[in-house]
Amino acid sequence: MLLNQKQTDIIATSMSNKRLYDWIFLYWMPYDNDLSIFGTPIIDMLTKGVKSDNILLAVQSDLIGDKKLSRNVITQGNIFTHKLNAANSGSEEVFAEYLNWANLQFQAKKWAIVFLGHGGRLDEISPDGHPEPDLASKTKWMNIQKLSDIIANFNQQVGKRVELVFFQNCNKGTIEVNYTFRNTAKYTLSSQLLLGAPNYYYEQLFSFLGRKPEINGGQLAEKIMEFEPFDMYHSYTSINNSDISNLSAKINPLIDTVLSANIKTINLSNLISYNYMGDRFVDVVSFFQTITKQSGANQQKCDEFIYFLNNSIIHKVKKDGKLLGSPPEYKNFSGLGIFFPESKQKLEKYRYLQVFSDLKLVELFEAILVS
Repeated sequence: MLLNQKQTDIIATSMSNKRLYDWIFLYWMPYDNDLSIFGTPIIDMLTKGVKSDNILLAVQSDLIGDKKLSRNVITQGNIFTHKLNAANSGSEEVFAEYLNWANLQFQAKKWAIVFLGHGGRLDEISPDGHPEPDLASKTKWMNIQKLSDIIANFNQQVGKRVELVFFQNCNKGTIEVNYTFRNTAKYTLSSQLLLGAPNYYYEQLFSFLGRKPEINGGQLAEKIMEFEPFDMYHSYTSINNSDISNLSAKINPLIDTVLSANIKTINLSNLISYNYMGDRFVDVVSFFQTITKQSGANQQKCDEFIYFLNNSIIHKVKKDGKLLGSPPEYKNFSGLGIFFPESKQKLEKYRYLQVFSDLKLVELFEAILVS
């Protein structure tokens, strides 16, 4: 007999002592750095926002001065906090243990995972400024490829019920990052440029979610955008991960046409770029439009790629934020950037990422770059 989703949920609950929630959010807060002052206010806003007993939030936090990480569990009217033995919030292993704990303790119809903290270089995210509190240790960053593998495994364990992975970090709205996390959730949410702190969507979002728990990850991303004050972001972009998985079928034929065209005529000195943590980026649409036009490559392939990007990969983009003012050079950005290495040496540093194996970006940049 085939069971509908409601019947499946009832049976799953009867087979386990774990409470079945409509939504569980897992926040990762590595604020053992200059963001530490925002930690407690964010937890307070989260606590005030939960007005339904069918929503559970967990926040694993690390603030300046803390010797150990804290694990906060928030339900309607309650917050329980306990200290862990771990101290390094820049550790992928500690993050994996957090997800394992959540899976063992709870079950949910839908899950969301939210990374707080700084953005880092292309393959970095969410650092711990003092991974060994009593020692003069260097800042420890987490690696996006390792995190993607961890979350993809968790997503499988919970029956592919992770609806959204939200990068509440600066500059994670790139083709490379979103492609790397394509198997972690149904949707991702990120910012192409800078993102403010502490952000203020929390109370409205969880109040709304208590009334409308049936929404999916894409709709959840839209609500975060809606409830976020304009001065906290420049742009937000949510990605449909089922479609970004098919990116190679559209971008590789375009790259092939560029490589077979007059590539020596490409001059990107006037292309608008932006830098973050020592890496250079350009808008993905502007980049491919420019190199297609300059090389005389197949315009139809470029148009097909841009159409696929805007109408399939991008679920929603919101570009009305005021965080950076209104710089005219960013006005026409698409919502997604792409890493634009300044040299072949810089490209080599990230070549291990799966995105550079699946997409012909290495071949393209090696042909364009002089050294």
